[in-house]
Amino acid sequence: MRALHRLGPITGRRVLVTGATGAVGRYAVPPARLGGAHVTASTSDPDAHGGELRELGAHGQLGRAVTGVIDVVGGEALVQAYDKLAEGGILASVGQVGSTGERFPALAFSGHDGRNDRSVTSFLLGAQAGLPADLAWSAARVTDNTLTPHIARRDSWKNAGTTIQALTEGRLPGKVVLDIGQ
Repeated sequence: MRALHRLGPITGRRVLVTGATGAVGRYAVPPARLGGAHVTASTSDPDAHGGELRELGAHGQLGRAVTGVIDVVGGEALVQAYDKLAEGGILASVGQVGSTGERFPALAFSGHDGRNDRSVTSFLLGAQAGLPADLAWSAARVTDNTLTPHIARRDSWKNAGTTIQALTEGRLPGKVVLDIGQ
């Protein structure tokens, strides 16, 4: 939600979400769709995840330029997504999956080919105006099954060390719920 706000009004606009089947990216597709955007979702394996992307609310493959990007991948994906921005487009950088940085080609930030005034921005998750309302909206969407948390593992707090290690090693593709006690 915070990153979507950075894009400005999205109703009727084209929005790209990178890493859309990941733990974070999958939360950007449904709200963008509910906000009236034409949503294109990218993933590392579109053939394997096409059905899942449609279930999340994505419209289809990337074709024309987009007015907004939520990038949760970073690296080369961020560079390629920036190249897809239309004039006045905004890319909100949310995260970095890999260890490689971004290498933009020469003149990537100059106005050419009708793509003037494009920008890359970050977002701040901390205590901002609107954060409580965004969290309440998101919780309500999980409750009414509009958003699915994609829980990869539910475990006891006693096993937190092992579970956190599996998360940091990328062996759990989704959210983790740790039960504190019964």
